[in-house]
Amino acid sequence: MVSRYWFVAIILAVSFVGIFDHDLWTSDEPRVAEIGREFLDDNVSLAVPRLNGEPFLEKPPLYFWCVALSYKIFGGPSASAARIPSLFFGLGTLVFTYLLSRRMFGRNAAMWSCMVLALSTEFFYINHKSLVDPSLVFFVTGTVYWLYLALTAEVEKKWIYYTICYIFTTGGFFAKGFVGIVFPALLFLCWIVWIKEWREIKRARPWIGIVIVSVCIAPWLWFLWKEGSWEYINTFLIHNNLQRFVPGSGYTGGHKDVVYTYLVNYWQLFLPWSILTPAVLFSVCRKGVPEKRRLFLLLWFMSGLLMLSLAGTKRGIYLVPIFPPIAILTGLWFHDVETRKVNSRVDRLSQWSLLCFFGIGIVVFIIKAFKHDLFATAPFILSIPVLAICFIAAFRSFIKNKIIKLRSVSILLGLIYLSGVLTFYPYINEHKSFRPFCEKLGKILTAREGPLYAFQPDEITRAIVPFYTNRYIMPIHGLDNIESLGRNYSVLMLVVDRHGSAPLYKSISEVFPNVLLSEHVNKRYIKLVSSEGK
Repeated sequence: MVSRYWFVAIILAVSFVGIFDHDLWTSDEPRVAEIGREFLDDNVSLAVPRLNGEPFLEKPPLYFWCVALSYKIFGGPSASAARIPSLFFGLGTLVFTYLLSRRMFGRNAAMWSCMVLALSTEFFYINHKSLVDPSLVFFVTGTVYWLYLALTAEVEKKWIYYTICYIFTTGGFFAKGFVGIVFPALLFLCWIVWIKEWREIKRARPWIGIVIVSVCIAPWLWFLWKEGSWEYINTFLIHNNLQRFVPGSGYTGGHKDVVYTYLVNYWQLFLPWSILTPAVLFSVCRKGVPEKRRLFLLLWFMSGLLMLSLAGTKRGIYLVPIFPPIAILTGLWFHDVETRKVNSRVDRLSQWSLLCFFGIGIVVFIIKAFKHDLFATAPFILSIPVLAICFIAAFRSFIKNKIIKLRSVSILLGLIYLSGVLTFYPYINEHKSFRPFCEKLGKILTAREGPLYAFQPDEITRAIVPFYTNRYIMPIHGLDNIESLGRNYSVLMLVVDRHGSAPLYKSISEVFPNVLLSEHVNKRYIKLVSSEGK
């Protein structure tokens, strides 16, 4: 029981750090936080997510509902409250990962698996930001857990697990659209084809799943149609689901990349554990075709990787739903190393490489702190001796036992995360936070009447300004509109210069010569100008 306490303590410490100590950071956080806030406005439809008062139909509303609920519970809109849903979805994912790994390989392997996932870089990143993706990862992992229980259960109990599986699949849809359905469906099909157990399709009763998912989705689609007719349905289903997913289908948005992007990015996104992936895969396949438990996890990882690689849009965070299976396989590898089931030259070299990476990480941490003049801060001063002691202890333990111990490596890496967050987040917040500018802007808007205009505002501007000022902005897209507005005496115009388009902004300054507010935030030059004094 004692060993469980330190395990839970590390998980909770790493999960909670960095949630409550900084403002909204670009690029996704302001948008998600503001969409959730707009659900609190009077007379708004809960079916239609909105950004700056306009429909935003890239994602279903589930996560935004959770953000709005968090605001209600924790006293109103704030950056911290906006991140709390990600925190709990992340913890839920860790719970399902632990349960699945324990059911497959036992308690020790489950603890390793949970720790590996919690301390992987991209999983840590998304669960400390106000992002939609943690909800998708949670529902995909939960769906696969119940799917595995269904596949391995007695025949008379299968329908119970499959029904729960379909309910979680519905949650996956409401998290991020049809991709939440495709992940587990593709895994199920690959599993059936590989083991050739065709009767399992009948036992799964997929028609029941279709009914459950359809009955849950249909009311939301109906309300969506009621609010915006077929235009809203087409925008969500076709443009933001089908065209984003299917390559060559005419999607005109961003995040496009080459097919092998994830094969390159994986090694960075799953650090530090990606260092071990060759040894892990070698261990899984060293005797030919893996046994069924390992095969199930390998199919989950590979089918998801293939699907994402063929998709029309690609981002690093899209890869996280396939981190739980590789985390479980990595946790199993650690368990096998501890119990001496694997002890090849590759395994020993991999452990050495991991420890060396931790040492390099500590050195980089120190160099970065000195580079940004953070060496005199309390978190840095306190963390250096602690990190040094823990690294030496982990290194000596490895030399003595010839294996990496769960407690030593997890405490060391957990402290590296904690030290990095506590040392660098305040510094980063000073350079990335829009809150000080928006507070000054809010005071000006309070003292003046009339709307706030913005010239060609991007998504971040349309999110961050309403979030911190509670005032929507009115976008202006052409110079003709600028000139007509300039004829009025007291018009306020927000100008955000991201591309250094000097001639264009010079034309704006001729119409709006009075600069009321000017700041440089996160590589953006922001000015509040007025036609007064023209």
